[in-house]
Amino acid sequence: MASPDQGQYDIPLKSVKEDGANVDLVLGFGTLAMTWEGDHFKGTWKQGGAEFPLTLRQVAEFPRKARPQTPQAPFPYRDETLAIPGGDGVMLGATLSLPAKAKRPPAVVLVHGSGPSTRDADIAEHQHFRVLADYLARHGIAVLRYDKRGNGRSSGDFNTLTRDKLADDAHAAVRALRARGQFSKVGLIGLSEGSSLSATVAARAPREVGFVVSMAGVGLPGLQNMLLQDRIESRDAGATPEEAERIVAYAASYYRIVVDEADADARMAVLKGLQEAQPEAQALLKKYNMHHGSLRLEEARNPRLRTVLSADPGREWRAVRAPVLALNGSLDHPVPATENIAGIAAALRAGGNRRADSAILPGLNHLFQTAKTGGTAEYATIDETIAPAALTRVAGFINKQR
Repeated sequence: MASPDQGQYDIPLKSVKEDGANVDLVLGFGTLAMTWEGDHFKGTWKQGGAEFPLTLRQVAEFPRKARPQTPQAPFPYRDETLAIPGGDGVMLGATLSLPAKAKRPPAVVLVHGSGPSTRDADIAEHQHFRVLADYLARHGIAVLRYDKRGNGRSSGDFNTLTRDKLADDAHAAVRALRARGQFSKVGLIGLSEGSSLSATVAARAPREVGFVVSMAGVGLPGLQNMLLQDRIESRDAGATPEEAERIVAYAASYYRIVVDEADADARMAVLKGLQEAQPEAQALLKKYNMHHGSLRLEEARNPRLRTVLSADPGREWRAVRAPVLALNGSLDHPVPATENIAGIAAALRAGGNRRADSAILPGLNHLFQTAKTGGTAEYATIDETIAPAALTRVAGFINKQR
């Protein structure tokens, strides 16, 4: 399913139920109940506790905003469609972009951030990974990008994903490139959560990973970074300092329960009790539209939230021996730059890695767009997908790793 108004494409369905003229679709974050009425569906969309009437008619293609950096033919590289064996029997659908004239070029695997995503990394109607792959391939670098398991052409269940499985899939992509024997080195570029996953793979397989690029990477412990995100998000939404602190205090209690309660049913019961005991906090979450994402009750049932909160990226970065480039944008709200880039740099130094470089790129947001505020609502309003300053910095670093 696609929701162009939300900038989301290739959304995996959990179930489809048909009964005569009625069709019900269930996604991870909403439901759609439809009735066929001759030449169109009349339906009701439910998401985040709200209901919206929705009519669906057949169209030739999904509407997309024109983005100037979206790749256009002719291409000085060749794309191969691959199926890569991932962890525990999963098959990962992927695209490998091969520079036409480069002999034994360096190669890189693009590792996704959090949330469902296909190989192009559609975010706010920007094809983030497709633009990044196009730029790198035009500069002599082979690029592999893959669909997250349970998305696009990859098998598996996204809703059962854990951090270990995500790392296994990224590692499988590295092994697939190395098995071809045609690249000088194979490295990883991780965006957001993908940064720490890249560090995990590099620490696990130091002889296989030749370099790592961290883009908007997390350098703080998971719980600490999530609370920092919530404080910034609440202030962005208009909360007063006092209201923001009340929201963060509630979030701290909520996340601690998620971490401490390993059993899903017990966890949900305790969280429901917390919600009932703090109606004022619930009112603030709704007032500032924060009763979704990590603070949405249904999300707490999935194992991935526990793994994110329990993550210690510093431990992984301390074990990385490969050359590292760590970049964060100064206007990044989901992963605040100053605290997180400092955490990554400190961990690399503590581990004795002397082949690391880091920088905060001024005026760039979480997606490395040139931004005004850095807020997430701004992503879709910006035509630029990735700022040239970030692209040139990444390509220059990788081409030095030959």
